[in-house]
This record gives sequence, structure tokens and C-alpha cells, in this order.
Amino acid sequence: MSRIAIIGAGPIGLEAALLARQLGHEVQVFEKGRVAENILDWGHVRLFSPFGMNSSEWGRASLANWLGPDALPCDNVLLTGREFADEYLIPLSQLPELAGRIHEQSQVRSISRRHFRKSDGIGAPDRGAEPFQLLIERRTFSHSVISDPFADGTHNIDDESTQAVRVRHELETHHLDEQVVLADVVLDCSGTYPHHNWFGNGGMPCQGERDGLTEAHYRLPVIRADEFGNLITLVVGSGFSAATSVVALAELARQAPRTKVLWLANSPPNPIESSGPIARVPNDPLIERDLLATKANELAAIGHFTRASSLEARNHPVVWFSDVSIKSLRPIQSCRDVDGFEIELDWSRAAGQGSNRPSGLTVDRIIATVGYRPDRSIYEELHVHECYATQGPIKLAAKLLGETSFDCLAQTSHGCDVLKNPEPNFFILGSKSYGRNSNFLLRVGIEQVREVLTSMNR
Repeated sequence: MSRIAIIGAGPIGLEAALLARQLGHEVQVFEKGRVAENILDWGHVRLFSPFGMNSSEWGRASLANWLGPDALPCDNVLLTGREFADEYLIPLSQLPELAGRIHEQSQVRSISRRHFRKSDGIGAPDRGAEPFQLLIERRTFSHSVISDPFADGTHNIDDESTQAVRVRHELETHHLDEQVVLADVVLDCSGTYPHHNWFGNGGMPCQGERDGLTEAHYRLPVIRADEFGNLITLVVGSGFSAATSVVALAELARQAPRTKVLWLANSPPNPIESSGPIARVPNDPLIERDLLATKANELAAIGHFTRASSLEARNHPVVWFSDVSIKSLRPIQSCRDVDGFEIELDWSRAAGQGSNRPSGLTVDRIIATVGYRPDRSIYEELHVHECYATQGPIKLAAKLLGETSFDCLAQTSHGCDVLKNPEPNFFILGSKSYGRNSNFLLRVGIEQVREVLTSMNR
């Protein structure tokens, strides 16, 4: 029996914890927030893939045995992120097998080998014989009450401003403490969200981006009329997350006609302007994904900035700018009395491809759906061989780079060997194992869990 430390209580971490317990291992899960924290952050979004593809047979069987078969969603249903968390992930975390083993508000800050620095014991058996040590930062909360000074009735004060303080104020404070935990095996299932990429030219922050934007700008928001209606929103990104926001904003424009979307999305390879920026999968088996791509591409093609003078484009809610990047941004107080931005555009990629390109834009809102990258800081003291292009483990990255299909459904797990690192018994699983490659599928992560844990029991 091994002591297994799992980082992250999301879909892959929970599946790994349950299977490890069923195989007889000692398990502790460390989650920096709450169970399914990242899933709940985009809980309003509906998944393209069905529930049966996003859950394991051991997880479904355990919940059916505990709660009854009718407690689970149907295998073919498309759940929102919140439904997936509420109906599967959170009940999974509450199974008796995992009682007392999931530690919320517990962030792993660093991992090392006991008695070995990064440069020590390279390839030596002695290094692998020592346990991992994990530095855990725990956040605890406490409540305090400021008592009403007049509660004893000895004061007779009628002044309204003084009466206003005759309430009990409850304050919540948090405390941090640290603990070192030992483990024989570490599974990093922490994912890449919300460690965002940057949208400047070449992938670095553009001028003003680091100070001008907050973490919220890089997340997928709920498109509400009170926040986006009758405003100009800049959407940056060429993927399905960007398409989701663009389509939702275009729908909002039906209720709030002055709503405008400026979409900065680079064209796919060998672009046809009328096809739009989202690459479609031929005969896509995920119908909702294909519908989203089709709708987003239609909105983009009609509103391509080169057609700005046409009547159809002028009355259209979406303007698509292709082959452009952002040079700088500056927060301003816009004329609509909201906090807006002045954007300077960089057209160097499109040099020689026509004229009439705007040098800048003024917008009220920014949605930067530019993808995510792995946070590798927690294992910088370990021996991890990374791909220089994707920042994922090199063996798996090589397999992924050799695949030719755009469709994530074509992805398969490649076995336990490609998940091994030079650091024995340290595994990066789930979306983090793909690094910056966005083709990850939950089904693949579940297979990774099965392959790694069953190999330990042979």
C-alpha cells in the first residue's frame, strides 16, 4: 500500500482518489479552494461531450451503489459545469471511501524529495527511495462579533446615527498555516485553469496588460444585460470559449440593440475569409460543438472588418478582425460612464494584405479567452522532463505532437510509460499533462488515472 498525495479535487483528482482507495492505497487530496472549484467557475457553460464520456465506470458504480441508480444523470445528457459538479463531482467527494481524505482550502506550495535538492542524486536509486515532502498551506476561517454597546439597555439614545450602530457586526477573517506532508507517490491533477496565457504579440503581455486587467478578464463570464448590454465588448481568442462569448453577446444584441462585439480572432491555417475563425471538425459527432462553430463563423464572416461599409455589416452586432494582435491597452473612463479601454492594434502579421485597417479601438469590456498554461512552480525541485513547445511532460508531448487530427475526440491515452518522469512516482495527469495543448478530453484523463494506478498494483 502506497501513500498517495493528489493535488486538485477536480474531475481527474477525484476519480484518481476513488480508484486509489478501491485499490487499497492510503490517499490524501489537497485542493486550494473547494471541491470542483474550477468547474464551478464556468458552471454556466454546457459541455459538448456527454456525461458518460466525462465520468468513470468506478465512479458511476460507487455512486449508484451509495445513492441508488436513479441518482446519476443519463450517460448521453449534456450537463452544464454546475450540473456536472452538483450531480457527480461533489457527490463523488462525499463517498464514504473518501471521508476525511479531501482537504479543501489546502494549497500545495512546493514538492521535493526528502534530503535531496534538485541537483542531488540524479538517476540514483537512493533519491527514489526517499518520500516526497509537500508543503501545504492551509486556509482556515473564523468569525468574530462586534457586540452592540447598547444591548444592555443602560443607554437611552434616540439619535438615528447612533441607533444605526445598535446592530451586531459579524466579521470573517482567515488564517494561514503550513504543514509538511510525506507521500510515496504524487499525482498532480491540478489542471491549467485559471493560469491564463497573455494576448500580446508573440504570447507575452502587451503593454499595459499586466496592470490594466484582472484575473476576471481571462475567465468565461455569464453574459448579462446589466453588465454587457448596449456596450462595446472586445473578445480576444480563436477557440470555442471565445465563440461561446461572441454568440451569447450577439443574442444579447437582440434585446439591447447597441450591444457590439469586436472579435480579435486569428484565422486558421489556409483561411477562407467566408469560413470564419473557428476550425470545424468534419462530420463532427458532437452536435452542439458544431452548431456553436457554425454560428460563430457566420457572425464573423458577415461582420469581417473589410466589409464595414456594407449595410449588412453596419447593422450587424459582430466585427471580426483577423490576423491582428494587440500592441497596448490603456484603461480609460469611457463616454458611457463605465471603465473602458483604449486598444492599440498591431497589424504587422497582415502586412501587405490591404488597407483601411484601424490602428486602435475603444471598448467598454474585455473578454480575453486566450487559453491556459500549466503552473510548474510547485515541482521545480523535482526532475521533470518537459517539452519546450507545450511545457507538458516530454514523452506525452511527443506523442501528441505526432497526431494529426484537430478533433479532441480522436485523442487517446498513450499508456503509463509516456506519463513517467525522471522523478520516480511523480505523475502529471489530466489537462496539465497536455501543457498548452488544448485538445485534452476528460475521457483521456480518466484513462490516465486507470493506467497509472493499475500499473502500481502489478
